[in-house]
Amino acid sequence: MASTPGTRVIFSPKGGTSKELARLIKAAKKKIAVAAYAFSSKYLGQALSAALMRGVKIRILLDGDNARKSYSIDEWLAGEGIEVRFIAVKGGKMHHKFILIDGKCLLTGSYNFTNESEFRNYEAAIFTNNKALIQSFAAEFERLWYQCAPAESEVTPPSDTETTGPSQGTD
Repeated sequence: MASTPGTRVIFSPKGGTSKELARLIKAAKKKIAVAAYAFSSKYLGQALSAALMRGVKIRILLDGDNARKSYSIDEWLAGEGIEVRFIAVKGGKMHHKFILIDGKCLLTGSYNFTNESEFRNYEAAIFTNNKALIQSFAAEFERLWYQCAPAESEVTPPSDTETTGPSQGTD
C-alpha cells in the first residue's frame, strides 16, 4: 500500500480493499454515500447493512442498466432498508466508483464494489481525507442523487382520516 499523509492507495487483486473499506464502514457514525457502476459484494453489503442498523444514514446511487444484471445486489440492499436510487444515462453509463464516509473519508479509483475487483481484476482504490476532494465528490453525489429523485407526484401523503403509524420521514 502506497501512501502520503492523508492519502493512500490499495491495489487489487487481493490487496485488501474490501477489508479496509469494511473497517471504515464499521467506524462510520453519521452517513455513507455510495456511487457505483457495479455493486455485487455481499461482504460490503453486509457491512453497510450493519451500519444502517447502528443508525448510519446510507444512500447508494447505481447505474440503472447495470443494476438490472443478475449479479447486482441492489434489491437485497433495498430490502435491508438502504436507500437505493438508479440513474439512467442516455447513451452512456454512470461509471463512478466512490464512497464518502461521514464527510471525512473518500474512496475512489477504478475499484468497483464486486468480488471481481477484490480477487481477480487489477484495480486501484485511493483513500483520502483531502477536504477539497471530499467536497467535490459530495457535490457530485448530491447533484446525481437529486437528478434521479422520485417525482413529488409519486408521493401520496396520508389523508387526515387515515390511521398512520410512526412517522417515516426522510431527510
